[in-house]
Amino acid sequence: MVGADKVSAIRAKAEVLAGRSLGDNGNALTEMVARAAMAWCSREDIPEDMEVVVAALTVSLAEGREAVKSLTRGDTSVTYDTNAGMTGLASLTALEPWRRLGQLKEG
Repeated sequence: MVGADKVSAIRAKAEVLAGRSLGDNGNALTEMVARAAMAWCSREDIPEDMEVVVAALTVSLAEGREAVKSLTRGDTSVTYDTNAGMTGLASLTALEPWRRLGQLKEG
């Protein structure tokens, strides 16, 4: 779960990057991107230095530059077409420094 404080911090960074407000859907977009980033990186948190990359992905999604390649419902999996107009910070490869190997959870 992404906390409200984390969503607010990422949204603020995204709005600075975009140079405008993300509007009424800003929190929902931010939370969706944050969850996707945590899933892709096999993390349960978003460190402060990772926030700016998640913010850039949020701006990219808000501006319609993301192309979803596939979507799976069970255990939620979203695959983006990284060749569909995403550049620089707005690609998932920008999250590589925070990516972890999958870990078994107890219980």
